[in-house]
Amino acid sequence: MNIYEKIFARLEELHMSQIELSRRTGIATSTISDWRKKKINPQADKLVTICKALNMSLVDLLCDEEETEQPIQTDYLLDKKHIIEVFNPSDIETKRRLLRYFELVEICKQINENNASKKNKRNVSVIQDIDGNNIVVINDIIFKGKRSVNWKNVREYLKKYVGDFYTIASTGDIVYIGSDLPNEYIGSKYTHSIKGTNAKAKANATQGIPELIEIAVGKHFRKNNEEKHWRNAKFGWYRYDSRFALPVYDEAGEIERYNVFHTSLIIRHSEDKKLYLYDILDIKKETSNPIEP
Repeated sequence: MNIYEKIFARLEELHMSQIELSRRTGIATSTISDWRKKKINPQADKLVTICKALNMSLVDLLCDEEETEQPIQTDYLLDKKHIIEVFNPSDIETKRRLLRYFELVEICKQINENNASKKNKRNVSVIQDIDGNNIVVINDIIFKGKRSVNWKNVREYLKKYVGDFYTIASTGDIVYIGSDLPNEYIGSKYTHSIKGTNAKAKANATQGIPELIEIAVGKHFRKNNEEKHWRNAKFGWYRYDSRFALPVYDEAGEIERYNVFHTSLIIRHSEDKKLYLYDILDIKKETSNPIEP
């Protein structure tokens, strides 16, 4: 199986869209599409980034199963002298490639160790409904309060995004996550006004913030008229539409269906001329569009 075929097979396995892979790797969606259309493999310097995005090892991507299962002579692996004897006569280009390979193996090891940590995982994917509209599917409920949401935990979760930035696919706008988001997200008038399903939806939507920004559509501008925002929203406000889905569990703890929610992303245009996510508002469950697991 070719490398590009393994990539698309892995995308299907993870239910991950090409848009999501593009967001995670920084590779243009048109380039990703070309791999399949033109039957070409990605550039070598992109492989580590792709492995990280797809949560797979470089060995799995580069080697066929038969090759990875072949027995290796342990003596050669432990014999430094043999490795040096193979390395020394090689030409400069071969030596460069070998050294780069060792670097990639070490990087992949670090990636796999990071991915093994539950703390760093987000079980999120992007799918399309029958009308071709994107939905961010959040597969875990991590804020499960029966009566109320622990918003302090939500704030701590949001802090890991501060300093990151994401691109809205429909407009090309780059949206940054500022240090003000965690407090505004949990402390806004809207957050204090919602309860029950909508409160839990907003809390758990934090897992999909990168993707919610990525798939946002319907850009709408509003001039800033509030004096307290004369700096952090000097050039006004933007509202985008986005959608996400959360699982509903049956009595046995199995996923019964996914409820789909519509939300509005509120983005401020700061005095530094950058766009920043400020809050998400107007969360509404779409009663006619549940998703089967």
